[in-house]
Amino acid sequence: MLTGYMAGGKELPSQQPHSEGPLYSAELPPELAEFLKDKDYVCIAQATDQGTAFVIKLPGGEIESVRGTVPILLSHELYMHPSAPVIRLVFTIYDQPETPLALETFINIIDEQQRTDYAALATQEHLPLLFYDESLAHRLTKMLPLSTPQDCDHILQIAEQALQQIVPDQRDFDAAKAAVMQETQL
Repeated sequence: MLTGYMAGGKELPSQQPHSEGPLYSAELPPELAEFLKDKDYVCIAQATDQGTAFVIKLPGGEIESVRGTVPILLSHELYMHPSAPVIRLVFTIYDQPETPLALETFINIIDEQQRTDYAALATQEHLPLLFYDESLAHRLTKMLPLSTPQDCDHILQIAEQALQQIVPDQRDFDAAKAAVMQETQL
């Protein structure tokens, strides 16, 4: 679990004046750091002491490009595949309006931790985006307002109903995710 990106439930500035890093660094759990180390672009849900956050790993130059006031669109999409429902979240960061940065992540509700992390979004007013560079240094935190957190609850309910219609030994989230990725290439 990540801790340390917020204090007292209030948003902290994303960086200190005249500093290159966040005010409080959020160190990655060892297993998450191991998963991220060989990947260039990643966006993944992570439980924290303040609810669910999204850990985003990008090259340092990309992180610099998203500093300051930058519009971010979060889309929640539910795909019904015969093997499993797939929740796809797409973060589109308009750091360069002609070529925005788009990141996707997928939620597997069969996995209890992923289901719990997604369900937590229904109770949050803000979604922390924690940006890490190539060396896995925490370089930036952005707080994305969640204007309709109840949408998460609604999507989760529909996904759970769909999952109940699939025979347990025929459930295959990886196959369903692969099909969605092929259909929706960023």
